[in-house]
Amino acid sequence: MVDLVKFWVRIGYLYARFTGTLNFEVDLKTGRTRVTRGATIYSAFANLFLISILAHHFGPSKIKCELWKDISSLHESVFMIVSWLRVSCALAALASRWYHRRRYIRLISCFRRLFLQNPEVMRLCRRGFISKCFVTSVAEIMQFLVSILTVWDKLTIALLLGIWGVMTVTAIMNVAITQYFFALGNARGHYILINRKLRALLGEAQSLGPRRKRRNGVFITKCCFLADRLDEIAQTQSEVQALIEGMSKIYGLQILCLCLTYYLTCVANIYILFSLYKYNGMTQSWSKLGMVAAAIFFIFYHIDCVINSYNVFYLLDAHQEMHKLLEQRNLFPGALDERLESAVSAAMSSGTNYPILTFICFQFDSFELSLARNPLNLKCFGLFRLNRYSAFDVGNSILINSVLLIQYDMQNY
Repeated sequence: MVDLVKFWVRIGYLYARFTGTLNFEVDLKTGRTRVTRGATIYSAFANLFLISILAHHFGPSKIKCELWKDISSLHESVFMIVSWLRVSCALAALASRWYHRRRYIRLISCFRRLFLQNPEVMRLCRRGFISKCFVTSVAEIMQFLVSILTVWDKLTIALLLGIWGVMTVTAIMNVAITQYFFALGNARGHYILINRKLRALLGEAQSLGPRRKRRNGVFITKCCFLADRLDEIAQTQSEVQALIEGMSKIYGLQILCLCLTYYLTCVANIYILFSLYKYNGMTQSWSKLGMVAAAIFFIFYHIDCVINSYNVFYLLDAHQEMHKLLEQRNLFPGALDERLESAVSAAMSSGTNYPILTFICFQFDSFELSLARNPLNLKCFGLFRLNRYSAFDVGNSILINSVLLIQYDMQNY
């Protein structure tokens, strides 16, 4: 049976290399990365070729005038603003990848090391990753089909190259967000494993109550064993959170560009829906296949936005679940603390290292305080946080600006 995760990873890697988005090589079998002269030269050539095509495509031409002769100046302005923003964001993403290339390599190496320690992580984020790749692929294919069908009667080599340039811009944005999606999904998988281990450890710790009479030596041994496991959990959580924060800094510019692109595109899409209702002649020249492809693209594009958003939300939920699990430390049997104190006293009289046992007694509290001092906040250049509250505010802003744009259209056109 074909492993869909490996299949999509291979397709995504080849797609990123073909478009020049990935400027280094990755061994898909081992996960090792390396910078080669061939990968560098090809990526640089692909990026320069894309810039040349876009400069020619967005210049004035007779074909463009014919395509826009049946639409209002407001439609043309909205289309150009969104197009220029997408192109600018794609070029900024490419520049960021050249500037942070070494950091990308170190980031992949760190995730690879964590994956080798916990290979079951892939199984936990498998469904989300497959869904993301499928939805993104369908949306991109439908966008290409709509672009071809719209200009089918006027299709030339120059226009075909222009469509290729626009699709490459879309590919660059999709590759960037898919890589970020996969990294966050991988981190969420580690959090799920950490929460499972922490839940099991809490169950064992709560079982150390007065009903299970043990000698102090046995009790201390059990506490030391649990403390070692908790220390491993805390260390793994610290590494994962450090990777997430480092990744947010590396992807900061790309995240900002993606948010701006999604924001203006959603506003433009709502306005287009209104325009299709108001201006019946806009779709008269469209074929049925083109209209079906456009509808599918519209649906899958917004599903992709929702999937990307909830990937962030689920990661924050997993981190919050860890806080709730650690709060169960206060629900330990009251006699447990007394037994710990008596165990420490006995250890002191027998010559056992007291600081170590003190650390064991307060290990849970230390972990909880560490999380409280260093909360997980996904920020974008310090401008805003990526969470449900920000998403709700952005949704309200999209609706308000869409209504304002529609009102302006009704008053002036």
